[in-house]
Amino acid sequence: MGRTTRRDNRDLPHLKPVEKVRLSEKHIKLRIALTALFFVIGVTALIYGLLSFLGGGDGGWREITASTSGQEHCGGEFVFRYDLEGDGPAIRAQSRQLTDLYTEAMIQAYQIFHSQSSFEGINNLYAVNCHPGEALTVEPALYEAFRLLEDSGSREMYLGPVYVQYGNLFSSDSDEQASEFDPFSNEEADAYYREQAAYAADPEAVRLELLGDNQVRLVLSEEYARYAREQGIGELIDLGWMRNAFVIDYVADVLTAQGFTQGVLSSYDGFTRNLDSRGGGYAYTLFDRREQVIYEAGTLEYDRPVSMVFLRDYPMNYLDTLQYYEFESGEIRYPYVDVKSGLCKASLHNLVGYSYDGSCAQVLLALMPVYIADSFDAGVMGQMAEEGIYGIYCQDKKIYHTEDAAKISGVHEEYSLVANGD
Repeated sequence: MGRTTRRDNRDLPHLKPVEKVRLSEKHIKLRIALTALFFVIGVTALIYGLLSFLGGGDGGWREITASTSGQEHCGGEFVFRYDLEGDGPAIRAQSRQLTDLYTEAMIQAYQIFHSQSSFEGINNLYAVNCHPGEALTVEPALYEAFRLLEDSGSREMYLGPVYVQYGNLFSSDSDEQASEFDPFSNEEADAYYREQAAYAADPEAVRLELLGDNQVRLVLSEEYARYAREQGIGELIDLGWMRNAFVIDYVADVLTAQGFTQGVLSSYDGFTRNLDSRGGGYAYTLFDRREQVIYEAGTLEYDRPVSMVFLRDYPMNYLDTLQYYEFESGEIRYPYVDVKSGLCKASLHNLVGYSYDGSCAQVLLALMPVYIADSFDAGVMGQMAEEGIYGIYCQDKKIYHTEDAAKISGVHEEYSLVANGD
């Protein structure tokens, strides 16, 4: 089985939302080539729709884009909108300053959380993988990511070898090629995934020790170290599909530290940081999949900084070819992998989680045990609400929400609102 993946940092398009989108029965690459509607769930429409998109003059809401010249970065997977104030030279100076800061933050994030390449002066995920048994001083942002993962009890980052194989599946050009990496149809692949998951779930086989002062040590058992050498495995730990949650938090922290808070940052794969504390009106479009149709079920309105996470078991934009594959049969493989089995798993078609105090990574880590599960536990979502992490999900044409004060408008005529526990 091959162990190479392809990533693509193309710029994102900007399309208006639709009320209902029908999934094609054709392969995702053909479907995206034929219609642009599948980006409605990507960035601009889903993650933030401004209730009042005010502009005028030289100021107003603008898209800030990371510079395409110079070093590689992950800005192509994000959209950053900012409300510039003033006019003339002052606006242009502010825009240049913000662009430079945003670009540098995206470069740093790309390097810090990279698991396949080294960069001068940075001990990143790749460096940790290359130095098992050694104490290594890593970047503070990476150490914080490790701490959050450890505190949550998550062991998903030890699924690095499994994420590589899923990456091969997602980047396949045909069903025949994808089937080579598909654990649901290929017994050899299934055995490999389960074998890897068994190691990932076992702290005696692999664990990351946090030593303080940003120092870590990757510890492997003799058996697993030998197995990894024999299999040619290099990415023992990897954030995989979780990466952009940590990237967006890092970039948001950089922007906030420099006083740039009048903006919204969002990724193609469902992570949003709204930094704006001025009390303006924002809206977050809620989607629901029912069989082969995606509905715009309603809109969550809010007016303060928030971290949002949207998990879904279906692709909706062309960048989703990085993390989804749809077979001709209509079966879909997605990135949320169960650490117990190595199989992708989702308890719902879609789940939104958000917090007014926590980060995207904190919201994500709270949602994962509920979403990557055989069945959905609404009771656990209710308990999360008591800790300030709220959820919105759809079942049987009902929109459930766990925040009592949630303001959901524009509810689709086929749907009804239900507060969790009602």
